[in-house]
Amino acid sequence: MSAIDRLYDINNPTIKKSINIDDTLYEKVIKLTRNRFCATVGEIVNVCIEDYVVKNNPTYYEKPKRETVTYRSIMIREKNLRDLQKMNKKTGITVTRLLNAAIKEFLESL
Repeated sequence: MSAIDRLYDINNPTIKKSINIDDTLYEKVIKLTRNRFCATVGEIVNVCIEDYVVKNNPTYYEKPKRETVTYRSIMIREKNLRDLQKMNKKTGITVTRLLNAAIKEFLESL
């Protein structure tokens, strides 16, 4: 991948999306923004989605027992949201569960 490939097209803006994210996953993303990457939560979540879409192996991520979930607003790229919505139509898995699965798989790959 060349450096130019890491830039987003102007026609793929971010939009504010409110979604339930498991608190444990969110806290791990926050730690990444503070300790490892120079990125916002939204930027990391977008990378998680892009990686998940490229793998094209959607899985149902069940919320762990006793896990708390918080409704959060994050900035998601329009294309990434459309990709999750396509997966939702194809699999019947909610966008929320797909997003949480994307974050979980990304964190496990680090």
